[in-house]
Amino acid sequence: MKDELYKLIFFISLFSFSCNHYTKNTAPLRGDNYKLINYPEQCFIAIYQKDSAFLKFKTMPNGKIYGRLVLKYSEPQSYDLEKEFDHGEIIGQFKKDTLFADYIFADGANRTVYRNPIALLKKSQKLVLGFGAIENYVGKSWFINHKAINFTRSRFQFLPIECAN
Repeated sequence: MKDELYKLIFFISLFSFSCNHYTKNTAPLRGDNYKLINYPEQCFIAIYQKDSAFLKFKTMPNGKIYGRLVLKYSEPQSYDLEKEFDHGEIIGQFKKDTLFADYIFADGANRTVYRNPIALLKKSQKLVLGFGAIENYVGKSWFINHKAINFTRSRFQFLPIECAN
């Protein structure tokens, strides 16, 4: 009986030693070892007659743009009576003075997800939403010709505003 007790203690100590032998140092890191990076946000608003839009985005160090775009229409389209506004994400990048991005949003009633290209031209402090011919191939949409995007008759001209936290 005594031998069995010694064997049991031996195996338990051997098992606990082997379990703890390869553990990493889990001491908590000091707060100054890493920093939370806050990228500044830019907010814009656009109003055209009774329609409005809100744009908020951050520019990452690699130049990528991540943000949200909300488009609110005063009167729903005749073919889409359940939807009052579109809201979704934008992901893109500035190329010279134009932001080319994908606008990813869900349809109101059906919750179908769409991914449409958008182009915003930076003129002084405002951003002007452009429109042009879009091509769709294998589920991906893009502008056919970037030079043919029209910014002169734009519905939405985004003016900068203070971002609310």
